[in-house]
Amino acid sequence: MHAQSVKNRQTFSIASKLSHAYQSHSYRIAVISRFLAAIVGGYVFTAVFSSLLSIMLPLKKSDAVLLSISLTIFIYSCVFIWVFAVKSLTKIWITILLTTAGSALILSLLKGWL
Repeated sequence: MHAQSVKNRQTFSIASKLSHAYQSHSYRIAVISRFLAAIVGGYVFTAVFSSLLSIMLPLKKSDAVLLSISLTIFIYSCVFIWVFAVKSLTKIWITILLTTAGSALILSLLKGWL
């Protein structure tokens, strides 16, 4: 009976270690994914949105470009903060991808690329 309880404790110990390792790795992957969304996704979204904004602003071309470039610092900061404020990682990626694709589509239509 004692040998059986020792074996059960060892099995439980191994299972808990595996569970802890999985949770640790999944947490790390989620944090890396958030950083990628914030850095890469935020950069791409900001670049596309800045291009779109510089075309749509009813100012002289040079003024519109300068204003949109100035606003990109604020937009990028907001996207970076938003990525870490939202709970769902799926929602983050879907939102970044859809808004970037939508902005790129509008930009393409306005520039006559499509």
